[in-house]
Amino acid sequence: MKKNYRLWPIFGPIIIAVLMLIGLFLLPLNFKVSSQTLKEAAVSLDTATFKNQFLKKQALDNKTTHYVPFFGSSELERMDRFHPSVMAARYHNYRPFLLGKKGAQSLPQVLSMETIMPQLKNRKAVFIISPQWFVKQGISPAAFKYYNGDLADLTWLQHADPNSAYDRYFARRLVQLLGANDRVGQMAHEIATGHKLTWVNYQTIAIQRKFLIHEDQLFSRFRPNENYEKRIAPKIDRLPAKYNYQDLKSLARSDAKQQTTNNQFGILNSFYASRVKSKKAMLKNAEKNFDYLKSPEYSDFELVLKQFAKQHTQVLFMIQPINSKWANYTGLDMKMYYQSVRKIKYQLHQQGFNNIADYSHQGNTPYFMEDTIHIGWVGWVKFDKRVANFMAQKNQKTNYHLQQKFLNKNWQQLEPTEQNFKAFSHE
Repeated sequence: MKKNYRLWPIFGPIIIAVLMLIGLFLLPLNFKVSSQTLKEAAVSLDTATFKNQFLKKQALDNKTTHYVPFFGSSELERMDRFHPSVMAARYHNYRPFLLGKKGAQSLPQVLSMETIMPQLKNRKAVFIISPQWFVKQGISPAAFKYYNGDLADLTWLQHADPNSAYDRYFARRLVQLLGANDRVGQMAHEIATGHKLTWVNYQTIAIQRKFLIHEDQLFSRFRPNENYEKRIAPKIDRLPAKYNYQDLKSLARSDAKQQTTNNQFGILNSFYASRVKSKKAMLKNAEKNFDYLKSPEYSDFELVLKQFAKQHTQVLFMIQPINSKWANYTGLDMKMYYQSVRKIKYQLHQQGFNNIADYSHQGNTPYFMEDTIHIGWVGWVKFDKRVANFMAQKNQKTNYHLQQKFLNKNWQQLEPTEQNFKAFSHE
């Protein structure tokens, strides 16, 4: 007894601290964050915001500011003064909430959506597609793990249905990307093979989710961030006070002309100097064997469509172009690229997703693109107009009709010809 009494001063405070911490993470919390924090989070493009849910839910539930989820990848980082976040702050009554950066392809976006499904119900969203996602291997395990978060994984596992072809497909992809030894991968394997998780699994998931949700709420309030003040605010006053589409296009051309003087591709000077110039010689014809026609990404993308259809989300899809001068230099087969766009659009149209801004043929439009594969300047102005018109329209009842055959390898490998589409439609 005396020995135990002596140990208490050493271990007692630790035990009490652990118990208090457990209590803190299990007790109901009702935190709110400031409007300034939400403004910063909306343009942060950081992985913490992408992975978790508190800031996204707070923003999308905010009826005053009217945040709109913009799902995309590296193009969202091209923040000139015509970027959607700047244009919206100057002219529109909505605010983009940017979700994604380099490597954020379909599967990371699916899991990001998983944490905000109620916030997507019967509302509008923007989804930007890059045909470069659709390579032979699809998303790399490293890129997926970079964006993968425990909260999203456990949220999905909590309601994954082994009888659903969509959930079995997603479970197989989780096993492939996370590995069979990963704890999420192990549970996903059960779903993939058509088995429900055990009672113990569900109880463990519920407890872990509660901890993660509380952790997310606690630490989201204390994230230092000045992205809005640095990236967006200084550019707002550099736009005309009144919106005029033609004037904005002229300004965009003027900016681009001044900022593309050190190369023949129409690429932003700083991008060319830091990312292209030293490697230019070795990049000649470097893309002649690229192929976007056969990829698991097509079925991964189907999971995105499943999320939107489930919540009756009205979506504007944008398909990015490729810089034509750059494609010619690197030997990229533009016929192949246009065929990949055709395949993406077929998948959308066949299931009732008809609101598409297809800019695939704008790659030779002067100053439409900021670099080799990313929209900018004139492209942003045109896209902003399309988004503003989309947002101004009254909400329409969705009429999506998903087809599980888009999860099959046959679709992933299908050559997009009229004959093949006809045969596929009768499967």
